[in-house]
Amino acid sequence: MLLYKFLKYGMSFIVACFFIVSTNAQVAEKPAPRKTIRNFMNPDSLVLINLKIVPVPIFTSTPETGVRIGGALEYFFNAKEKKSEARGSYVHGQITYSSQKQLDISSSWQIFGRGERYVFRGSAGYVNYNEKLWGIGNNTVAENEYNKQFYNRIFIESKVYQLLKNHQYAGVSFNFSNTYNLRYEKSLNTADSVITGVNGSEVFGIGPAFLYDGRDYPFSAHQGAYAEFYLQYYPKISNVGFAFSEWGVDLRKYYPITTKSTFALQFMTKNTIGNVPLREIPRLGSSNIMRGFFTGRYRDLSYTAAQAEIRVPVWRFISGAVFGSAGMVNESISKYQLNELRYAGGAGLRFLVNKKNRMILRVDYARNSLAGSAFYIRLQEAF
Repeated sequence: MLLYKFLKYGMSFIVACFFIVSTNAQVAEKPAPRKTIRNFMNPDSLVLINLKIVPVPIFTSTPETGVRIGGALEYFFNAKEKKSEARGSYVHGQITYSSQKQLDISSSWQIFGRGERYVFRGSAGYVNYNEKLWGIGNNTVAENEYNKQFYNRIFIESKVYQLLKNHQYAGVSFNFSNTYNLRYEKSLNTADSVITGVNGSEVFGIGPAFLYDGRDYPFSAHQGAYAEFYLQYYPKISNVGFAFSEWGVDLRKYYPITTKSTFALQFMTKNTIGNVPLREIPRLGSSNIMRGFFTGRYRDLSYTAAQAEIRVPVWRFISGAVFGSAGMVNESISKYQLNELRYAGGAGLRFLVNKKNRMILRVDYARNSLAGSAFYIRLQEAF
């Protein structure tokens, strides 16, 4: 419990520190168009303003959440030295509330320090939420026979890197997650009732991480490559704890088609071994990869996916994208089967909100191989 309290209150302190660091990193820049209503309505002026604080209203409606409203703030900055400027950094915070009494208070960050000698990346928050549970593995219940799971969760996950050379970093990765007060819409079936951690879990994992980040723009890369590997070990932190390990790989490559068009590729895998609780089991589907699938439609100890995306200019500060992805889950990589491969794809628009760092507001619509669909409004490219 001491570790839990330390992380619970330390989380707020860490996020606050990131805001302080980012504020101190600012220096005067060349004059930009004034932030007048007229310039906000003028596309040619808007993309030159290089907004540092971007407010994003959130209004969505889905069958599982009902009407969901709230707001988000995204703060941009570039850490500077005398003769150099780091690539773009951000701190993001959001608060949303739904008609089904779901609360989400969270923050995420990606910070390149001065001279890019350090990189900080992570997220933290509190949620009173719900999600759908179809079971574990590929042979789940039918699409409309899921059980709705309600829970509270406090979490902080972060990676801290130190530069080695030439965009290569080594560091440490850690994750704390306390999922509690679990309730279910209907009684658990026999298979779900014996899932590890089905009634909640508290875990803390830590381990080494390695990063190569050669992207020209971290928010919306046009060229370059990205590679990340991490390994975390989760020891028991209580008598009813869970001991397991987790490792993952994330590979990305960006090919310029023209000066403003990009072909992007990503491959990722996440694998767990041991007594893994339900909330920590890898899940297929998200707003970033396998778009179109509800997060957790399929979940198992091993998850691998790949996606491709073409990004092209449309008009002034608007661009478009088409994308496709494929992924699968199973108990381990060695047990993957091609007939269990799932597909998804879609298209969307991007609206430039910060020209200097190529930050965009992304609107995507995607469909999956189960005839389901999803709609996303997010800042930053999916990858």
